[in-house]
Amino acid sequence: MLVRSGTLAGSIYFRDGEIVHAESGTSEGEEAFYEILSWEIGVFEGDSSAPEKETIRESWDFLLMESVRRREKR
Repeated sequence: MLVRSGTLAGSIYFRDGEIVHAESGTSEGEEAFYEILSWEIGVFEGDSSAPEKETIRESWDFLLMESVRRREKR
């Protein structure tokens, strides 16, 4: 899945309903996922490409809760 917010761009990859990889700028893995979810607005474009690697092992619900926790700390 491609995600854009102004001049920012990133990708989130899924396999069997789980998030397995994310990329944004020079970040990858969980940090890239949290960065993407911190953007105020975003346009999501479906993309079925497979990730070249798998850098995320946490479940999607953990990742979403952690992104909320990080956002609240700001």
